[in-house]
Amino acid sequence: MRVRYLLHHHPAFPGLLSKEELYILVERSSLARGDLCTDSATGRDHTVGEVISGMRPPGPSSSARLDRPTYQEFRADSPEEIVEWEPEEPEEEKIRYTASGERLYYSAHPSWWGYFKLLLLAFLLALAAFMLVFFDEIGAVFAAVFALVTLFCTYVIRSCRDYTVTEERIEVQWGLLGKNSNEVRICDIRSLDVREKGLKGLLGIGTLDVSTAANAGIEVSFQDIRKPHELKEMIRSLQRGQKNQDD
Repeated sequence: MRVRYLLHHHPAFPGLLSKEELYILVERSSLARGDLCTDSATGRDHTVGEVISGMRPPGPSSSARLDRPTYQEFRADSPEEIVEWEPEEPEEEKIRYTASGERLYYSAHPSWWGYFKLLLLAFLLALAAFMLVFFDEIGAVFAAVFALVTLFCTYVIRSCRDYTVTEERIEVQWGLLGKNSNEVRICDIRSLDVREKGLKGLLGIGTLDVSTAANAGIEVSFQDIRKPHELKEMIRSLQRGQKNQDD
């Protein structure tokens, strides 16, 4: 028997819904992952986030029933006027989720400007190759090769460091062959400190340091990211949202 779920306090969706339909409603922001639903098979209550955790996006056929109107709204001030149902416009930016089912709000690598010295070295080597091509072709080839190797190494180093912010935690991962990681929960964050220095600061590049009440030191550091102050405010808004849900 296919399990279906009944939502609590959602008159717009009074019937039983499948897991795929719950996933689509969350993706459309019609439901929150913290909303409660009842399992029709066992009668147990679950949060919507628990039910759809780890799911893959369902196919187009799963949204067919949800795309039909469940009711028509009649306005009290004009009984003859019927508000016609219209399908929702697709969102400009598709909502992304992690493998564990958490909504992903931020994902980035360090800025290229964080590797200014390596980029400058590659530029100087390329300039040397251009100048040597008229006097020493072999030297020009070596300089060009070293410039390309420097750029490639910079790309690899940058790609090996990942910064993510989800609805529940922030995390930094690093490593080439094996991945290391540090993470803190949004609700545990005590302080967010932004540092911008020198030329990087003028370019809007900085470092965001995160610490919790459980540790006096820095637990997660987003180094050389763009617009660190905006990321700080986004994390604070996620904290306020979690606090309101708990209240």
